[in-house]
Amino acid sequence: MSPARWLALALAMTSAGCAADRERTVQPLPTRDTTPPFRRPGPPPTAVASYRIDAALDAGKHFISATQTLTWRNTGKSPVTALPFHLYLNAFKNDTSVFMRESRGRHRRATASRHWGWIDVKSIRVGGGAEVVARARFSGPDETVLELPLDQPIAPGGTVEVAMSFDAQLPEVFARTGFKGDFLMVGQWFPKIGVRVGQAGHEAWHCEPFHVMSEFFADFGNYDVSLTVPDTHVVAATGMLVGVRDNADPTRTLQYRAESVHDFVWMADPFMETISAPARTAYGPVEVRVYFRPEQRAFAERHLAAGIGSIEQFSRLLVPYPWPRMSIVDPPPDAASGAGGMEYPTLVTTAGDNAFLAEGVRFPEFVTVHEVGHNWMQGILATNEVDEAWLDEGMNEYVDGLVMSAIHGTTADIVDWNGLHAGYYALHRATDGGYARIPEPTAQRSYQFSDAEAYGGATYGKTATLMRTLENVVGSQRFLAALRGYAEAFAFAHPTEADLLAALERGVGEDLDWFLGPALHQPGSAANLQVRSIQCRLARKPQGVFGRGAERRVVDSEPAADAASRCDIVVENLGRVPVPVDVEITFADGKSERRRWDDRGAGPRWQRFEIEHPTPVVEVVIDPDDKVLLDDGGLRRGMRVVPDPAASTHAAAHGQSWTQTAMQLLGL
Repeated sequence: MSPARWLALALAMTSAGCAADRERTVQPLPTRDTTPPFRRPGPPPTAVASYRIDAALDAGKHFISATQTLTWRNTGKSPVTALPFHLYLNAFKNDTSVFMRESRGRHRRATASRHWGWIDVKSIRVGGGAEVVARARFSGPDETVLELPLDQPIAPGGTVEVAMSFDAQLPEVFARTGFKGDFLMVGQWFPKIGVRVGQAGHEAWHCEPFHVMSEFFADFGNYDVSLTVPDTHVVAATGMLVGVRDNADPTRTLQYRAESVHDFVWMADPFMETISAPARTAYGPVEVRVYFRPEQRAFAERHLAAGIGSIEQFSRLLVPYPWPRMSIVDPPPDAASGAGGMEYPTLVTTAGDNAFLAEGVRFPEFVTVHEVGHNWMQGILATNEVDEAWLDEGMNEYVDGLVMSAIHGTTADIVDWNGLHAGYYALHRATDGGYARIPEPTAQRSYQFSDAEAYGGATYGKTATLMRTLENVVGSQRFLAALRGYAEAFAFAHPTEADLLAALERGVGEDLDWFLGPALHQPGSAANLQVRSIQCRLARKPQGVFGRGAERRVVDSEPAADAASRCDIVVENLGRVPVPVDVEITFADGKSERRRWDDRGAGPRWQRFEIEHPTPVVEVVIDPDDKVLLDDGGLRRGMRVVPDPAASTHAAAHGQSWTQTAMQLLGL
């Protein structure tokens, strides 16, 4: 998680938001939606995994009983003999699960309680046949993957219906799902089939155990979900509300329809209110709706504005948002550490409501921008978050910065308060630290990182920084056009690293492996730009012995009074990532010039500039426009010297002033 998200979530834990002693009242019957659930022109994406679910909530026990029918299509070129299902809630069944062992009961600075959660599949029937639940076996080191062998293989192009009944006990809110008081966030709650990946004819199931440093990967499909809940509860859910009825008991049934999504999530709470406003896209208006408790209204209005800006700017930068609604749930502050800051198709949770975060301190807004942005990287592109987390989290974090700048301006997009200004990318550089400290490459499976700090630094901050650097180096117009081309080409297609790199190279018209290869695949990979030395001397005529025989002569001359200075400047890159860079050279007479070091990794990792000028060099600065953000050189990127009247070799004085660094951080 990025430093901004950590800060917002941590601060949210310190705010009070208590619903104790409030009286529950029957909520007005919600209005059925009439807008189609999906609005992208042309044929819809292939529905690989579609679900019909009927679920009933016992709010007092935080318990769900449900039935579901999965319709699954084999889009591969090889037959399928078994079906694996994620049972994510079993990660919270006991402290021997992979998730609990890896997390040691801690996640996002929250601690798991003894209110355990679990999911129990009670019945399975394939194609309307006999009961086969007894055949199903847990696969792997815990109970988060259930595998069902099949009597008959599913041929390429074939479909199968799998009917299940299951019970789900929610844990006390932890790691994105559960309850806190009367608030319920119901995520990762139903048996969910894995994804077939690999080359055509050699596909294999991707259905990993639930790891602490992994999120989710699933196929697209359509969801018809009926939720029976107390009539005192407000519900937010993926998709659109297509049916509603009150029941004989004090419950009501809400029917939701979602199309071309890869997950379904919902929230229930008796004290939530809503505000909404439209965002404008090429596919028409999108209703942005924020769910919040009354004491959070001021922050809800900030989240609403951030949500509208996000929908509009991500739609402009990538592809238009194809669904008619975006729901933003602002959890009660005492639930934010477990339920806040999470993304699902058409519904996200935000965080950051805290009295210390006044208007202009935009950490709450950033959480909303980040989570809404996932509806592109994780919701439309739907890359593999387990194996290639950087394609989702890191690419999203990069575009977040573009969106924040588009909404608020480049130098004050994170902080614009009481005379203080801070830019998004400057804050990243100040808080992420040197990338040399990360012991693993960015492009690896999420659960293979040594710890959460390495995972977060490589996946979020480093990816955002290297993409911003590449944008600066090749030019924003070309790079952003290439990024848009990537989104257009691979919407609803689960793109991989190879797809992204090919799209970027095609869009910018040049090979990029010289930069992205080491930046993504080498540990601690960053540039480390430094000025190694500055040496100046007065120019003089050639000296020594010249000619032969009678023509031999000795030349021994002193420099003229107005002699120019000849200076040698050496710059170096001690990091793993090559990068073309400008070098600005300033002379004692106040004039300056720039030289280009086109370092693309093909030659030595240093460059010498030989310069003759009427006065000596007094300062050299690498990357004066601050384009290379993926750099651990820090203060050594600049060197200033004091000219010696005798023009002897000058000793180097490393570093630029702390004042300049502070001004850069604050965006001044």
